[in-house]
Amino acid sequence: MIGKKNVSANAFISSIAKFSISSWTSLFIGFLSVVITTRLFSPEVCGTLNLFNTASAVLVSIATLGLDTAFARFFFEPPKGWNIRELFTQCLLIAVGFLLILSCVSLFFFATDISYVLFQRASFFLTALLLSNTLSSMILTNFLAQFYRYSNDSYRYTIQQVLMQLFSRLFVISAALVEPTVEMVLLFNTIGVVLLAIVYLWLQRKDVFSWSKCGHTENLKEVYLFALYSWPSGLAMQAASFILPYMIATLLDAASLGIYASAGFFISAFNALQGGFRTYWAAFMYEHYQDAQDQICRIHSYVAICCIILLAGLLLFQNVLYLLIGAAFQGSRLFFALILIPPLLALWEQTTCYGIALAKKNQQSLFIYVITIVLNLIFCYFFIHWWGLIGAAVATVVSGTIRFVLLSWRGQIYYHSIRSVWETIAGVCLLLAMGVSNTVFYEQYWMELVAVSVILILTAVAYRRPLGECAGVIRSRICR
Repeated sequence: MIGKKNVSANAFISSIAKFSISSWTSLFIGFLSVVITTRLFSPEVCGTLNLFNTASAVLVSIATLGLDTAFARFFFEPPKGWNIRELFTQCLLIAVGFLLILSCVSLFFFATDISYVLFQRASFFLTALLLSNTLSSMILTNFLAQFYRYSNDSYRYTIQQVLMQLFSRLFVISAALVEPTVEMVLLFNTIGVVLLAIVYLWLQRKDVFSWSKCGHTENLKEVYLFALYSWPSGLAMQAASFILPYMIATLLDAASLGIYASAGFFISAFNALQGGFRTYWAAFMYEHYQDAQDQICRIHSYVAICCIILLAGLLLFQNVLYLLIGAAFQGSRLFFALILIPPLLALWEQTTCYGIALAKKNQQSLFIYVITIVLNLIFCYFFIHWWGLIGAAVATVVSGTIRFVLLSWRGQIYYHSIRSVWETIAGVCLLLAMGVSNTVFYEQYWMELVAVSVILILTAVAYRRPLGECAGVIRSRICR
């Protein structure tokens, strides 16, 4: 039964806005850094840095053991006898301990092998940097940021996210002052993140930690089981993000990956718009899924409209946007709209897939992620061989669409958040049509303008109900 209690629109928008500040600031920092880095560094250096960061994200998902997800799930419903700070400390200590053991084994026995497989360089130094970056990123992003996020502490969350961007971007740019090589860039990137993690652990040691129950396990069985089931899903999701850059670097070269990754700036622009929503949405769902289902259904439609309009805007202004990127990276214009579709679908699926987590059926998410990883691997291998770099973009779109469909299907079984299935199908088709039009007409701006205009008209028809609701809200506020 759909709950009728709704969180006020002002409170909802205000919460999203508070958590969006860091995203907009990160966009500004990213804007400056992409203009500089694509002129200071070669595509090979930028590609290797991208692979380094995605590999670090995979290692983070391994090291957390799913405890970051479990902490989020039980933040509002902690186990009996445990408070939030005690649960946070327990989860973080286990994850850090596991990563330290994993790091020792890797450095003593497999350091050069890991570096060669990832970066085609047999280097103990690069593997040590990778593991150091992983530890610092895990503490900052997967635990401290989660604590602020679910505490609705937008002030600390914003400061941390902005500092992470400043430290990582500025340190990378500073590497050019010494020597613009792969080793120097990765060293400076890691130094920035490690320093920030040390400072944050010291400053926040009394606010987020509680050592009174270290080593205790009573009443934590459900937390550990949830972590165990969710761990593979998180790992699979990060592995899916890692496969593409790794295969581009392996089947083509690091320079091709740098060109492909240069379009990531536009993903950053998208993240600035959706970052606050995504940050607040998880906490909102866990807290209000029982009493605000009608509102959640409406938000699903509104997010679809925003995704379509955002992609249309980026398409119409692509020529201006690409003035920001260095000449060596312009090749990504051919497919930049295609690579924006998967993150847009990933945002949209946040409004359709939470039924799986709410029903504690994480094994289903795992199965879906495994399927999409295998498909992405197959698609990447063949499409890159057939079409080169654009084949990688096509493979990402196909596997991302399949993931959206499967996660939405399973999520809706346990929690209904879609008012009209046909409306959702139309939205997916319109996004895909826009991505294809960019590739077909990327040198014919007026044809692209016509295609985007037609798609926006079709969007207005398919989403006339939610658009009418929005118009009614606007009219009521104007007439107030």
